[in-house]
Amino acid sequence: MRTKRTFLPIMVVLVLGAALSLRAQATAGRTFKVKVTAEQANLREKPDIGSGIVQQIPEGTVLEADKKEGEWFLVRYTLEDGGVIGGYIHESLVKVVDQGAAPEPARKTTERETPQRQRAAATGTVKSSGRSAPTSLVEFSVSAGTGWTAPRDLNDGAQGFADYHGASLGIPASGPVDALHLATLVGLELSYRVSPWLSMGLGIDYFWSANRGRVGFTDGVFSETLDTRPSVSAIPIKLGVRFYPGKGFYIRGSLGVYFVKAGYLYRLEQEGSWQEWKGTATGRRFGAEAAFGGDWKVGANTSFFVEAGFRMASLSGLSGRDVYRNSDNDTLTETGTLYYFRKEGADTRLYPHLFIGDSKLVEAGVVDSRRAGINLSGMAFRTGIRYRF
Repeated sequence: MRTKRTFLPIMVVLVLGAALSLRAQATAGRTFKVKVTAEQANLREKPDIGSGIVQQIPEGTVLEADKKEGEWFLVRYTLEDGGVIGGYIHESLVKVVDQGAAPEPARKTTERETPQRQRAAATGTVKSSGRSAPTSLVEFSVSAGTGWTAPRDLNDGAQGFADYHGASLGIPASGPVDALHLATLVGLELSYRVSPWLSMGLGIDYFWSANRGRVGFTDGVFSETLDTRPSVSAIPIKLGVRFYPGKGFYIRGSLGVYFVKAGYLYRLEQEGSWQEWKGTATGRRFGAEAAFGGDWKVGANTSFFVEAGFRMASLSGLSGRDVYRNSDNDTLTETGTLYYFRKEGADTRLYPHLFIGDSKLVEAGVVDSRRAGINLSGMAFRTGIRYRF
């Protein structure tokens, strides 16, 4: 009888243990699905609103969930390249789509990742466990590209000097001088992602265009060459805003101060002798840009972007210095303002000129004297890399 009394409790314990073990194994192997209901949900490393963001998941995405820890679901997300990442997502951002399979939460807390808290966490203003959430919305961009520019007075002045000199010699130039049309630009920008749709930043560009051309004057006996070098550069310092109306697509606008430098060189060479006029003038003016573009993620914190836009910047009243030199070591320097005027040639035609002088040129045969304008407006295209800290 004693043996039977001892054996019965042991059998009960073994049967209950086996049943509990089978139930635990069945529960552990069961997964369920959740669907993202927020416009954009943060997948985090840990079940903590202060934890780092692994991925941002768009609305409507269905995820495999392994379990629920308090108010957080442990889920798996499949990337575009087929890879799978895991992380935690808050219950306020999803709903269970097969409720019967979902386990009950092990604990309850009063913390909810509401849309307001989600935006605050994304900008690093929410504190958890006494520390700030990691900030990942400061962006640094570097770009390069090309643009169209047509500083008309600068181009006309170079061509006009060549045509005027040809009329004086009675020999036309061998061809047109090289004008400025294409420009090269590089840029840097530091910006802050205010929200998933809006970014604000400070940028600086370097924009330059220069040409060196040579034309000849010859009649078989007499020969002379003319070198022309028109140039313009600008350094705009800009405040800009990028607005993202859709994923990967943005519209950009900026206002800034353009620091501009314009230059010219006219150099005549004939049988070992030469003479040249070289001038440089500077000025500044407000300008604006508008552009649209798209960016594509190429790394965890890196994206590649392409944009096209239009630049609006025009100024006059540039001041600087003109230096005349020749092969006899004569030098004459004149400071003042960059002027544009038209001058009558030997054939009585009027030819445009551009020079720096201390005042408007007033003399016989000169008309339409005014401050020269440097127009930098035009299309621009750029590509670059944007890195998020």
